[in-house]
Amino acid sequence: MLIAKVSTASTGNDSASCFHISSDSHQSTARGGGLRSGFMSTRSLLLAATFALLVTGACDPVTGTGAGTPPDPRQYLKVDSTTQTAVVTLIAGYPATDYQFNYDGYGNGTLMLKVPVGWQVTVQCANHSTVPNSCAVVSSATATEPVQPGWSTPDPQRGLDPGQSASFTFNPTAAGVYRIASLVRGSEASGMWLDLEVVQGGKPTLTASQ
Repeated sequence: MLIAKVSTASTGNDSASCFHISSDSHQSTARGGGLRSGFMSTRSLLLAATFALLVTGACDPVTGTGAGTPPDPRQYLKVDSTTQTAVVTLIAGYPATDYQFNYDGYGNGTLMLKVPVGWQVTVQCANHSTVPNSCAVVSSATATEPVQPGWSTPDPQRGLDPGQSASFTFNPTAAGVYRIASLVRGSEASGMWLDLEVVQGGKPTLTASQ
């Protein structure tokens, strides 16, 4: 039986203070007139210095002291063995590095969620990046729709705006290998996905490979 509960809320955008590099489909470009030869204002010097600091990875939106490191993913998984329920929190654009296409600080399948058959899993998806993102259970890298209706945040191709959050619940009934990914165009190709394995027996786990 499929249970699909979806809710949305607003949350803070911790990554707004840092410069991020993304794929072409999400990259923004600023253009303006060139500097006159032999002249640069104090403001321009400050802006140039700040830009250089950010692009060299010296900005951590959490502490402001360095590039930052991804957190222990186990803190984002809550398990209740008695009721066979689990809650996983996925922060899209976790502000630990200078690259925002990640969940909880991990991208390109580095993060793995294992869930036993029959468990009820609630995914809490919070978008802390600077572009729309979503969370959806998909069958493969080429999938454009969730495995089942309701197994995603609302309108996953449109995504949650920066600062928004939403949740959904799914119940896997058969073992298999899937993904949780952002279905906003260009996001998954940029690294916005994690492995999802549905297994027989055991307890849910959330781990990261290095």
